[in-house]
Amino acid sequence: MKIFRFFLLLPVLFISSCADKYVTEEYYTEEVVMNTKTVYYTVSSTDWKLFDVPPEAGELEESGWTYFYYDFREPFLTNMIFDNGVMNAYLVMDAEKEIISPLPFDDYYQGNYMWTEQVTCEFSPQNVRFIVKYNDFDVQNRDPWSYTFMVRLAW
Repeated sequence: MKIFRFFLLLPVLFISSCADKYVTEEYYTEEVVMNTKTVYYTVSSTDWKLFDVPPEAGELEESGWTYFYYDFREPFLTNMIFDNGVMNAYLVMDAEKEIISPLPFDDYYQGNYMWTEQVTCEFSPQNVRFIVKYNDFDVQNRDPWSYTFMVRLAW
């Protein structure tokens, strides 16, 4: 019985004696300074602009595309932040409960047929553009809702 216990404990002793020799725990901490800025934008349902490229536009890649957009001038979005920072956009779902959803956001509707509304965002230096697209490109029979967006810049 003593021999059985010895063979049972042998692997434990072997592993525990080797563990300290090969595992070193070294932690390096470096102070990191990060700047952030959060901006809220609201686009009312009547403020959206229509982007419409007619199908006869020819060789354009965007020929026949139709969507709504709205541009905000954002002087804080400099070339340095655009090139080296991080830009995230969110759709504010419920401001009181602080519920947000990252863009792009897709929502599905069903009337006579099922269609999709996609809300997305584009960034360029000094500019933030919000876009609402419909998968059937039918902008004549519907208008985008009023939306509030949150943009977070980090650099």
